[in-house]
Amino acid sequence: MTLPKIRAVFDRKKKASTTSTGKVEIEVIFSRTQRKTLSTGVELYSNQWEDGVVVRHALAKKLNNQISSQIKTYNNIIRELIQDGDDVSYDNFSAALNVKSGKYGSDFIEFCYMTMEKRKLKELTIRAHVRTFESLRASGIIKTFDDLTPQNLKRYDNWLRDEDPSREQPTIYGYHKRLKPYINEAVKLGIIEESPYLRFKAERGKHKPKEALNEEELMALRSLILNNKTLDIARDLFVFCCYTGLAHADMDAFNFDNDVVCVNGMHYIDKRRVKTGTQYYTPILPPAMAILEKYNYVLPTFAQQTYNRLLKCLGDMINLRKNLSSHIARYTFATTVLLAHEVPIESVSKMLGHTRIQITQLYAKILNTSIEKQAERLSGIL
Repeated sequence: MTLPKIRAVFDRKKKASTTSTGKVEIEVIFSRTQRKTLSTGVELYSNQWEDGVVVRHALAKKLNNQISSQIKTYNNIIRELIQDGDDVSYDNFSAALNVKSGKYGSDFIEFCYMTMEKRKLKELTIRAHVRTFESLRASGIIKTFDDLTPQNLKRYDNWLRDEDPSREQPTIYGYHKRLKPYINEAVKLGIIEESPYLRFKAERGKHKPKEALNEEELMALRSLILNNKTLDIARDLFVFCCYTGLAHADMDAFNFDNDVVCVNGMHYIDKRRVKTGTQYYTPILPPAMAILEKYNYVLPTFAQQTYNRLLKCLGDMINLRKNLSSHIARYTFATTVLLAHEVPIESVSKMLGHTRIQITQLYAKILNTSIEKQAERLSGIL
């Protein structure tokens, strides 16, 4: 293994003279093309540096000790990397130096935000990660790196369950899944010795089957007379998704001028999904087109949590026993609007923008009405 060379350099930018100062810096040279330059905070005139040491300065001894101590610190970091079996690379050295200097402090949540900024995440993913960080902050259970213990993860897991009893196990698992990479990064940087997830396992679980609205329930929602403008908008957005299959994020990103094509007088949304990047192609059926016309082809938007709260109110107003949420609209589109009217599952998959047809099959519950229609058709033939 070729170890980096460490040396003190003076006036690298050629600014020093007998009347102006230049900086003393320390270079850690990893290769001909890769080096890290670090400040010492020492500035000297051109005649105050000879043979790699400070001379003719009232504090020469103190400054030389300061520079030597800094070089010793960097050599110790290299020694520790070797002892830990890590490569003495630019990245590993920089990460270890950040830990040594206390750059990350002790606040784990702030560390998560700093680390997230360096990752190339989609906007939707960033929102989910921020939601995880803020839930951690709200719980008050894990604040510092010292709080990262299996016992505290268990307490956080229980808090997620108690804070919102409607959270299903896969949703709680998602919080842990989003948290793990940041804990692993803290381990990688040497801030903590091991991940507490080695001794605490979050169960993946299974979502309870979601129930789509049937035709009667959908019509009850559509015909509901609302005097509250906010509820009226929420109802319209939900109905729009029931007749297009758009997820909340895709509805938020919808732009009629950019995303819609017209073929033989029929309008279609031709776009990629925000969540997966998968192409989808879905018709804008008449009830959805009526809503677009109502809002002059520019749909209002709500934050998802606000939207789901409004949907719950709407569900209560029609005495709906099902838990109305934004995702129920996609189920309703897939089952009540498409599959119940015998649209082939391959077409449904394309309209929903699913990456695999197996995902669509999870939506495709066997409907009694479909069986009855097929039975009637068969009885007329046989």
